[in-house]
Parts: sequence; C-alpha cells; structure tokens
Amino acid sequence: EPTFRVIGGSKPEGLCGSGLISLLAEMFLTGVVDKGGKVNTKLPTSRTRDGAHGGEYVVAWAAESSAGEDIVITNVDIDNLLRAKAAIYAGFAVLAENVGVTLDMAEKVLVGGSFGKYINVEKAIEIGLLPDLPWERFQFLGNTSVQGSYLALIDYEARNRITEIAARMTYIELSADNKFYDAFMSALFLPHTDMSLFPSVAKMMEEK
Repeated sequence: EPTFRVIGGSKPEGLCGSGLISLLAEMFLTGVVDKGGKVNTKLPTSRTRDGAHGGEYVVAWAAESSAGEDIVITNVDIDNLLRAKAAIYAGFAVLAENVGVTLDMAEKVLVGGSFGKYINVEKAIEIGLLPDLPWERFQFLGNTSVQGSYLALIDYEARNRITEIAARMTYIELSADNKFYDAFMSALFLPHTDMSLFPSVAKMMEEK
C-alpha cells in the first residue's frame, strides 16, 4: 500500500511534478510498472486496473481525496513523463559527448529552477532522469534566472562576468543531431536500455 504526504496536511488534490518522479521510481522498483512504463494490471491488488487511458494505478481513493474522485496515474501520464526525462537525459549525454567527456566524469551537477529544489535525487536517478552519480555531486541552486538578473542589476563586476560567460557559450542544435535522437530513444525506458549506465539502480533491482 502506498503512503503519501500532502502539502499543507489537507486531503490530496492531485500529483505534483516531484511527486510523480518519486511515485514512478517506487512503482518501477516494486514491479507495478515494467521498464517501458506500462502498469501491470494483473497484480493482485485493486489499485492497478484498466481505465479510460489504459492501465492505471490508484494513488488515493475517492474517499481520501478532496475532489471525491480517485487520484490515479495512467499509462499516458507515465509515457509523458518518460518522454520528458528521456529528453533531459539525452541532452546530458549529447552535451558530454560533444565536449569529450563521459557523464561519470562530472564532478558537480548544478540544477537550476525552483522545481529542482524539490526533486529527490535518489528517485530521479532511479527513473533515469539524472545520471547515476553520487548524490553529493548534485547542487540545487533554486531560481537562478531571478538571482542572475538581480546580480546583473546591482553588481557591475557580476554583469561583466555574465557577459564574458555568455560570449564563451556554444550553441548545440539538438533537434538536428542524430546522436540526440539515438540517446533519446535509449532513455525512453526505466531507467535506460543500457543498465551499465545505472549501476546503483541495477543493484537495487537485483536485491529486490
């Protein structure tokens, strides 16, 4: 049976983005979904069933939700999440290849955006959203666009530094790169078609 925590302590209304990541990771490791992200509706539980959009898993029953309806995650929801995470991971992979390094060589991964602050690194790795690196290498910076704009407005030296960094940036057109498409297709599975890239996840799967 799943357990969940609701922001504010009220009845759940739905699933937030960081919650989806953690939920999918647990569903995968416990066998509720397969590597392709399909819900196993043959499990001996009423939480997995066939719905209007194919297989689905009931996270919270109607009596537990604020809307009085079951809160579910469907095959369509999972497919959309897989596409998003595959695009992100493929971006990492192609960027690393273009500069001549491998992802395991990254000493630090900086994650920007307010949403990133709430992502569970362990669960993000388990679904293949983030590369399989030691957790301490990930640093969450929050809303860097706002912070950068603030520095540019009040600090002359910071503004010059920002200009210098921008001038050294290289643009990589991923949509025209066959390597990105190949990397994207390989990352459309949990956590990836190449399990050697995710040794910690492979180990957990063996133990389960």
